[in-house]
Amino acid sequence: MSTQAKSVYACGALAFSLLSMCLLQPSISPAAKSLDQEGLTGVVIETMESEGTEGTVQTEQTTDGEEETFIEDVTDAALAESEEVTVMTPEPSEESFSAGMATVLNEGEKARTDAEMISKLETGEEYFSAGMATAMNEGAQARAAIIRVVPNVDGAMNIRAEASEEAAVVGKFYRGCVGEQVETADGWIKVQSGAVTGWVSAEYVRTGAEADQMIAELNPVVVTVNTDTLNVRKEAGTEAAVLAVASAGQTFMAGEVGDEWVRIFYTPDITGYVATEFVTVENKAGTAVDIETVKALQAEADKKEAERKAQEKKQQIAVTTGSPMLASVDDATLLAALCQYEAGSNYDGCLAVANVVLNRVRSGGYPNSIAEVIYAPGQFGSVRSGALNRYLNGGISGSARQAANDALAGVNNIGGYLHFCSGRVANVNSFSSYAVIGGNYFYTR
Repeated sequence: MSTQAKSVYACGALAFSLLSMCLLQPSISPAAKSLDQEGLTGVVIETMESEGTEGTVQTEQTTDGEEETFIEDVTDAALAESEEVTVMTPEPSEESFSAGMATVLNEGEKARTDAEMISKLETGEEYFSAGMATAMNEGAQARAAIIRVVPNVDGAMNIRAEASEEAAVVGKFYRGCVGEQVETADGWIKVQSGAVTGWVSAEYVRTGAEADQMIAELNPVVVTVNTDTLNVRKEAGTEAAVLAVASAGQTFMAGEVGDEWVRIFYTPDITGYVATEFVTVENKAGTAVDIETVKALQAEADKKEAERKAQEKKQQIAVTTGSPMLASVDDATLLAALCQYEAGSNYDGCLAVANVVLNRVRSGGYPNSIAEVIYAPGQFGSVRSGALNRYLNGGISGSARQAANDALAGVNNIGGYLHFCSGRVANVNSFSSYAVIGGNYFYTR
């Protein structure tokens, strides 16, 4: 085999040579004759023939006027001392390209051809260079230098701003999430996971090969909400209580994945279920969640929990008919005036107010007459303000009168409630049970 010099390109050919970047495996072992390029700065392109196939060898070298040997006799063990060598096919043109570049890493050492740099890869009739082997090796070394970190906990662990138990929490590191080690310090590891960077206790994580093994064993699952809003339920079913409402694009680590429901870790303290048809399920490791996002999720869950508890306390009371109560015309009118003031012309609201008064009369804990209950100190605002007298002097609606009379006849729509307040000031958290009628909350503490 022989290698003949065909062309010498000036510096402008350098730009062309840099277009070449593919990688192959060695087996071309050409015997190249020495080239003497005195006083040139540029690129030498040579044509070579190997096993009947022609290609080109491109050598970049800068000379300073002294005689420089660009290509020595090439054997399976040694290549030219030049810094970069590229095998190209076909001959250089605007359409042709190099498939790679071999770079001598250690100063003074020669690039090798026996199984590291230049190779023959049969793809049709083309032969390519394996010159990117060095770059790939450097990439592999960089990857090997990355130490992965995973939490070894059942739920989630804290990521802190500093390497201290007293430092602020900046994120949550869930089981099934992964991060990269940044540095270590006295039993702490600084990790970067997603948008969160901070310190975790080395006691509760696994790193390196152990981390990779744990991720492989866990086979973690991440779900992404793909609808505008999605209920997170306490159990797997549409009748289960709603713990929170997730939004489009939110992602969560998942537990069990079923055909219809997926269990997710909504917050470190809350697991719930979402309908499978409204999420995208992916088998991959997740990343840490920043603390502000965790707080927002918790606030949403707290809101839903308060609504759920309030709903549990809320009573739907059937209307009943019990024993009637005898009352004078004046007491009946006074009762109707109070109903008008507290509930307006809403019949159901007026009936409920009338029954609070009658329940107190019967209770034994209040005075035993309608008038005494209504005028008891600090009980009704209409008495304190004098508004009740205005209604007594005229302005009682027919529905208020009817409600008062029906209550006296034994019709009851609030059961045994003794207290009520306006919805504007109601604090259902302080109620053990309540009913909402006509805008007022009737309750027991």
